[in-house]
Amino acid sequence: MTTKNEMKIPQTYRASAPPAPKPDVRGLMQRLGITLLAFTLVLGVTGSANAGQAQDEPAVRALGDNFAKAFVEKNPELRTSLFAENGTFVTPVGDFLQGHAAMVKDFGSEAQAVTATTQAAFSNYRIRFIKPDLAVADAVLTLRNINGPDGSVIPVIPVTFFYVASRHGDKWLIEDGRAHFAPAPANAMTKSAMSGN
Repeated sequence: MTTKNEMKIPQTYRASAPPAPKPDVRGLMQRLGITLLAFTLVLGVTGSANAGQAQDEPAVRALGDNFAKAFVEKNPELRTSLFAENGTFVTPVGDFLQGHAAMVKDFGSEAQAVTATTQAAFSNYRIRFIKPDLAVADAVLTLRNINGPDGSVIPVIPVTFFYVASRHGDKWLIEDGRAHFAPAPANAMTKSAMSGN
């Protein structure tokens, strides 16, 4: 019997936790297999892209090397042929050239700077492929024994050379080139002046 003063305590029922899911070994193996397959495909695509870039890098580098060779040979038409038809070029003195006609004219006038002992060579190439058919190249063009504006022979002129190249069918062409006179390398005179001796 219950008395009036006796309190009834409600019972609290707690939901029992659901049983821990059993590992689905079959589903886990399928996900692992799909992940490995995707990883293998990504590696294959990346590997073939790198192989194509490795194959194209000599062609992009040859644009710079042929530019230097044509300069020494005083061949403005060959230098111009390395550019796309409407390509652009900024000379080391800041002249902007666009199209083959402007380039042939300017490159032809540069021939007076070339002497019998003039040399031109590219070094320190850094080539980066933006897309499989688009590359950026950065290099140093070192000119030796060049006639200066006053007729004196300048022994060394370093030029920073940057160009964007694109594939046109089976060949690469320069779309845009930029050349800037680089700082002269340090020598005994500049080292002593800098040290204050």
